[in-house]
Amino acid sequence: MSKVIHIDPEAPSAEAINLAASVLREGGIVVFPTETVYGIGAAASSCIGPEEIIDIKMRPASKPLPWLVEAEEALDTYGVDVPEYAHRLAKRFWPGPLSLVVKASGKVGKDFADSRGTVALRSPDHEVVRELLTAVGSPIITTSANTSGRPSVASFGDLEDRIVASADLTLDGGETKHGIASTVVDCTGAEPVIIRDGAIPATEIAAAALSE
Repeated sequence: MSKVIHIDPEAPSAEAINLAASVLREGGIVVFPTETVYGIGAAASSCIGPEEIIDIKMRPASKPLPWLVEAEEALDTYGVDVPEYAHRLAKRFWPGPLSLVVKASGKVGKDFADSRGTVALRSPDHEVVRELLTAVGSPIITTSANTSGRPSVASFGDLEDRIVASADLTLDGGETKHGIASTVVDCTGAEPVIIRDGAIPATEIAAAALSE
């Protein structure tokens, strides 16, 4: 059984953040709360590939793992040919429950991109994850902390025992804010295309993408 520690989602202790960051930097797997649902992740800079998380989640290997990043600037670090509307969406909704799919740059290993060479990026609006990103010093590759095909988990108490046991560390942050996954928008074409409905309505996405 992995270690489980309680963490204040609004004011996480430095001790808890440093412990989780150390696990991630050493290539470990951590389960943590976000503003959407609980996630399971690893540091992009420390893991060889996404296989361990994919195996734990029982997720199809053909579905690449999203990356959690700190800010809008990451679009041009881990993406290439990023359209201006993607930056408008990031300015409007980041940090927040919006994942943007962009063409992956050379800083995204081929094992982390999909067959089209894209990667999904999100800057989370959750103090625990934001402090983790800063402490780790790299993006965190992640997916929802549930067995593939089962509902995403919005409360620590609803996490599957198998998921917790498979991780090196689990952060108990209680309930999440939104309780549903992020909205996912494909930003590889001339116009944004919503590929998963989520916490941000499609009407708000369309309005922000067109705004100047």
